[in-house]
Amino acid sequence: MDIPSMARKLYTKVSDAQIKKSSRGFPPFSWQKDKGLFESHVKLYFHGSFSQYILRQGFEIYDNNNFASAWITMALLEMHKLDANETYVHEDLIFNAVQAIGNFADKNRFNSSVCTFWPQEFNDSVTVWQSTPQNLLNFFALVDDIPWSTILKFLQKLGIVDTDVIKTIEELLQEKDTYIKAFHIPADFDDTFVNIGLGSLLKENSKSFPKSYKSWTKRNSNLNSAFSALKKYAYRPMSADRNTNTVDPRTYFYLREFLEKSKSAGETIVLIPTWVQNLDESRKDYYKGNVMPFNVNNVDVTVAANGIYGITNGVLSGLLPGSMLEDLDIQQIYLNTSALIAHEIKTNLTNRKDLALTYYPSEYEFYWFVSRTFSKLQEHSQHQRLHPVMKQVHGILGEALCGQMTSSLLQSYKTDEEGFAFYDDFLGNGDISSLNKTIERGEDRIFTTSMAVNALMTTWTIYDPAKRQLTWVKDVPAKVVDVVKRGVSWLYRNVLSGRFRPWNAFFSGSVKSFNSMPWWYPSNRKEYLNGTSFSDESQIPNSDTIIAMEGVESPEWYRKQLYRKHFGFNVPKVFHGYNAERGPFPFWNSDPYTYVSAMLSLVKFDSIS
Repeated sequence: MDIPSMARKLYTKVSDAQIKKSSRGFPPFSWQKDKGLFESHVKLYFHGSFSQYILRQGFEIYDNNNFASAWITMALLEMHKLDANETYVHEDLIFNAVQAIGNFADKNRFNSSVCTFWPQEFNDSVTVWQSTPQNLLNFFALVDDIPWSTILKFLQKLGIVDTDVIKTIEELLQEKDTYIKAFHIPADFDDTFVNIGLGSLLKENSKSFPKSYKSWTKRNSNLNSAFSALKKYAYRPMSADRNTNTVDPRTYFYLREFLEKSKSAGETIVLIPTWVQNLDESRKDYYKGNVMPFNVNNVDVTVAANGIYGITNGVLSGLLPGSMLEDLDIQQIYLNTSALIAHEIKTNLTNRKDLALTYYPSEYEFYWFVSRTFSKLQEHSQHQRLHPVMKQVHGILGEALCGQMTSSLLQSYKTDEEGFAFYDDFLGNGDISSLNKTIERGEDRIFTTSMAVNALMTTWTIYDPAKRQLTWVKDVPAKVVDVVKRGVSWLYRNVLSGRFRPWNAFFSGSVKSFNSMPWWYPSNRKEYLNGTSFSDESQIPNSDTIIAMEGVESPEWYRKQLYRKHFGFNVPKVFHGYNAERGPFPFWNSDPYTYVSAMLSLVKFDSIS
């Protein structure tokens, strides 16, 4: 395999996908694109019939978000550390991305490193900076001006004639006001800590990318703001503070065993949440169009993993002071969140990855995110004494990654006709043929295989900064080496073959189907936004309510709640997979994110001595 040549081809694909000049667009023929960001699109996961296949392939809206560009930039920086000749990554690409990412700082906070997913615009009528995904808003505004009969004729010209599919589209368009409200979200800890992780990698590579690092530090002069926010908004289920002890019922459903075990042991738990907002703020900000979904916070273990990486490499790189971990509150958040991540890996995401991975459908992406933290701790433990808390996290994550994660990845791969290994997730594997057979299109196969082999290599190798190489750890299982080699070989032959879509579901909404609405799960706190409690469950709640779990209930109480209806529906106890439900859900795809992930896999493998 000529990996350097293939890596350069992939780098060209990634570089070509970076926006070179901002443009306003003319929807639906073209979309607003912001300079420096990498291409990313919102799609709807239609699956099943041929009509749904057509819609999945054809419908997408360009989206200017923070996350895709931040991760692509981080992957490029990780790759650069393995490039002894420094020929793959050019500073202009990194600099333009860093400049664009810097525009996602939350403008509702003065001089803050708290970040948002979407750009913000100021709304004079409510005097607040609102998240504003301009292209998505323009799309729904456009729909307002087009009669349904015209839309119907257009669908029929495309060959979409299934009455169920047409009905679904009509219902989606009728719910546009709900979608528009969902777009106006507050700042989040995911983008915040991904940004800190980016800063830590820029610091490590500051000699190669001085202009980019300087730009990042100029825009992030108050990193303490992120940690002040974390301490204020952290989820504290054992606390008496009703502002922080309350969580989305879906989170509690998958989290309950972890919480119950901790409570019975007399422990308190503090975890990284998703949103930089509490209940008191959501009551006020709901009317300003700046509120978390369903007015209540949640815990997503992928968000948690990104938070742990940001803290870990922030300290190890020197971006953050080592004294950060002397703060007992930060220390507990760091330890408890790491323990939760390990628990979820060991329990197969409590068999509810749709809830545990609230916004990130791919467990393989989650595995890679976690392995990056372990790898950094592994690397630094070779030549320095880790902070005692970091040493604990090293052990906590290592046991889960080398145990259950590795076992899972060594059992879930498939092989092609040449014996090469690949991994599938769910995109494109839910269509049904005219003979009522499931079609496997493997639309996320390249991305998923890249993530899986990256997770295995990142877990089972150690980085040597002097040689800029990786080496397998001494006790690496032979099967890990074999599967990685066959997976990289599959990627090399297929990543640019055109046989498979370079798609991913790197992000999604929290609702994947009717069964993942929060109201069907047990709750012990039901309130209107004005604070008035209610107990009537005869009607599905309106958007101006808070339906949540407060504190930690007894296992007996929760067990009883599992077998009664909530707002007229049974608790969805089992997750049957993203292809089991027929309705579509929104997901975010970024082709360059797939290409850079595959490129990182190849370069990592090529650097193993």
